Amino acid sequence: MNAPAIISHFDIKQRWMACHVKQAQFPTKESLTGYDIYHAATQSPEPFVMPAAPATHPLTLYWIDSHPLMIQYAKLQAKQWPESDHANMLAYFAQLALQDGVEVAEAGVSLCIGTQNGETCAAAMRVDTQENGQPISGIYDLIAPTDDARAQLLRAMMEATDDNRQWVIAR
Repeated sequence: MNAPAIISHFDIKQRWMACHVKQAQFPTKESLTGYDIYHAATQSPEPFVMPAAPATHPLTLYWIDSHPLMIQYAKLQAKQWPESDHANMLAYFAQLALQDGVEVAEAGVSLCIGTQNGETCAAAMRVDTQENGQPISGIYDLIAPTDDARAQLLRAMMEATDDNRQWVIAR
């Protein structure tokens, strides 16, 4: 996969992340600050392949399709940042929505959380784009408590795709 296609894919993902506060009717100061922090810290993705099957499947996975699950995603993502940024990051991630009228047309986005013993402990975002006819999918903001949980989450996010798809991940 060529670098311009990866950069274009990443730019679409970044526009999707921005649109939820930059195009929102009433963004909060905290969500705008959270976006600025997030945007400054993001790194371009790199190509990767599906990991080996995990020895165990420690997570119960949920595809985010409701506001309560989105809040769980937002809370877990916010906890990954320094404590001084938690409130701003929570406000930012809580602004994300899969169907709110401000999506970026070029991106298909799926979010997933994983629980273990009833606690939300894993999360990831999948962004699907087309670059010059080539399907590209990226995994972003991946959180997992163990290597098996990480492999389980990645494999779940990569299921049901065609063999021609190129995969990237932001580390």
